[in-house]
Amino acid sequence: MYQSTRSLLTGEPQKPPTVAQQVEDEVCAFCPKLTYKQRLIGFVCCFGTGVLLEFGSFIRIVELVKGDPAPFAIMYSIGNVVAICGSFFLAGPLKQVKSMFSKTRVVATTVYLVAIVLTLFCAFYDQMPAQAPIIVLLILVQFLALTWYFLSYIPYARDFVTNTFKRVCCACIPK
Repeated sequence: MYQSTRSLLTGEPQKPPTVAQQVEDEVCAFCPKLTYKQRLIGFVCCFGTGVLLEFGSFIRIVELVKGDPAPFAIMYSIGNVVAICGSFFLAGPLKQVKSMFSKTRVVATTVYLVAIVLTLFCAFYDQMPAQAPIIVLLILVQFLALTWYFLSYIPYARDFVTNTFKRVCCACIPK
């Protein structure tokens, strides 16, 4: 696939690219360098479309209650994925995925992705008892995991939310 090449400056053989570098090269071939304005437009379009799909899914909540949760769950989950893919325009796909699985975000990202998969599984598995409440719970888990993920980008936001939650819980417990 890649032939041995030599550095133009030193003439020494270069190491073959890693798999990640090869994937990034392939992705960049499909998506040439974008200007800052184009990246912002791409982000806004993806994020806006995702949010519209999420809010649009609530139109289908009546179907969920009547026992057909698939349209609601699919539309909400796809909206979440489209919205988060908008960040690929800002950072680039490989950098964004690395960021998503960094030490501070790996738990939120994993919970988020697992909740999406479980939501879709529950939506398509018709024989599941209490299908609608489980899907609503999984949608809530998606929302909370995504919120926790976004808070990781704001300095001290997670600490603030955690401390506020502790204070509220301690105030509610009778002494």
